Amino acid sequence: MNFTDLSTAGPEQPAPALLAALQRVGELGRDGAVALARLVADDDGAFDEAADWIADIASGGLHE
Repeated sequence: MNFTDLSTAGPEQPAPALLAALQRVGELGRDGAVALARLVADDDGAFDEAADWIADIASGGLHE
């Protein structure tokens, strides 16, 4: 998937790229998290919502 296609992608297209990116941030540890945090604005509601969904996934609370 191309980065430029994100704004029109359906739910299935970005999922593999997001998973790979999150796993890489996990491998990079604090440095990866800090790099991501630099990009996130304090009032980014879409990021906050996504973080809540990721937390649900991480806790095993989200299933099909």
